[in-house]
Amino acid sequence: MTPGRAEAVAKPGNWHKACFSTLMLRQIFRPLSGSGQVLRLVLGLLGLLLLAQGCSSRVVRPPNSPSVDPTAERLGQAGDRAMGVVQTARGQIGAPYVYGGDSPDEGFDCSGLVYWVYRQNGVEVPRVSGDQYRVGKPVTREELKPGDMVFFKLPGKGSSLHAAIYSGQETFIHSPKAGSSVREEPLEARYWLGHYLGARRVVQDNE
Repeated sequence: MTPGRAEAVAKPGNWHKACFSTLMLRQIFRPLSGSGQVLRLVLGLLGLLLLAQGCSSRVVRPPNSPSVDPTAERLGQAGDRAMGVVQTARGQIGAPYVYGGDSPDEGFDCSGLVYWVYRQNGVEVPRVSGDQYRVGKPVTREELKPGDMVFFKLPGKGSSLHAAIYSGQETFIHSPKAGSSVREEPLEARYWLGHYLGARRVVQDNE
């Protein structure tokens, strides 16, 4: 037996084809006279053609599994209540900034928006941003999930903090300042990233 034939027989899935080819050739060239030899030759050639067609068929391989986006994965892990917080906050986009405001009727300041949104979802947090920063579980920026509270230390604001709600995919919702309105902004913007202080989680993953 030639090396090529031995290799074909050794490979899984090829041994039955090799055996079939050998038997077919033996049947074709087995001594026989008359019309029987011609018929056997024709049938044998047809069998070899079918075998060759089967060997040349392309094997369809499953595509490689797509890479998982860590941000999207964290989004999927957020609980129903956390996503409810985000949806409630988005519902107030466009509401005016009002110092001391904490309702849609009068408008919102930064901590008033956070206070009202969480309260609508059954979660009580303090009214003032400095107190909000002391409740819940601290989380790193890499661990942020939708519904977390995020805080910034802005210049010219003394000891007061700017509070917002992380909405996923490196964005947050907040009520920025007088003359503006509630909006959603990228956390990676130079200004906000430069003044980022930290985050707290008051809604757990299983809620």
